[in-house]
Amino acid sequence: MKPLIALLTSLLLCACADMRVTRTEVAGGGGGSAVSSDAKDYGSGIHMVTNCGVGAPAPKAIYIRPFCVDTAVYTDDLGTPGEAVIRKAIAPLEFAADLKEQLEKLAPARILKEGEYARTGWLVEGEFNVIESTHPSRLALHVKIRDMDKHRTVYEFDMDGGSNGQWHWGTLRAAGHGRPLHFDLQNAAERIYLVLEPNPYRYGKRSDLVLTE
Repeated sequence: MKPLIALLTSLLLCACADMRVTRTEVAGGGGGSAVSSDAKDYGSGIHMVTNCGVGAPAPKAIYIRPFCVDTAVYTDDLGTPGEAVIRKAIAPLEFAADLKEQLEKLAPARILKEGEYARTGWLVEGEFNVIESTHPSRLALHVKIRDMDKHRTVYEFDMDGGSNGQWHWGTLRAAGHGRPLHFDLQNAAERIYLVLEPNPYRYGKRSDLVLTE
């Protein structure tokens, strides 16, 4: 009984430590309409400008530019102030690697080096607004996805989340009193993939079931 209680508690705490999309814009070639937000979106509105409400098709390639971090509010209660400066500078590189791992489930993905440009497929870029590697932690960022073939932004959204005060020993999705930034970056990358993949858990997929009349 105790292991079961521990498992249920862990799952509950995991659900509290995550990233959520808080504002979204979907661009396309048709008319515009305003719709209410999803329950996960903290009550914000979602503005859509699409071709009959149809989103962008799956990309043939995905290019990731490390997110801008120079104007981000950065807080780190571990280590020295000098170490915090270095960790802030390398956070975009870590996030780009996490994002590549997730988005290459959709299409071949590559991280752009300095001076490189994407000429086809999707370009994923953005900026960090808040990085609080504290307890509780918080991560806020802005994501922009451009279709380089059609020369337009197809998706643009904000994300916000963190550990939400997990217990000191942490969970599968939060570090507790450890180093929460690594968990938050991974959670954000996974959330972006889940947003862009229509059916990430393959609900309704069948392998050998044949429907008959």
